[in-house]
Amino acid sequence: MVGHFLWGILVATGLGMLLWAAFKPRRTSGSSADRADSLEILKLRLAKGEISIEEYNTLKSIL
Repeated sequence: MVGHFLWGILVATGLGMLLWAAFKPRRTSGSSADRADSLEILKLRLAKGEISIEEYNTLKSIL
């Protein structure tokens, strides 16, 4: 009797995990977020003087 109860919990947990994995929110294409982050890094490097304005414009056009 207890064995049947434990198997029931195990099956219910497994089904719950499968449903969660199937319907969990997926990350959409992060390319726009990555580009924004990259631009912020470029701006910081320019502000710190690590790169010139020409390098900044070149790298920005690549992104």
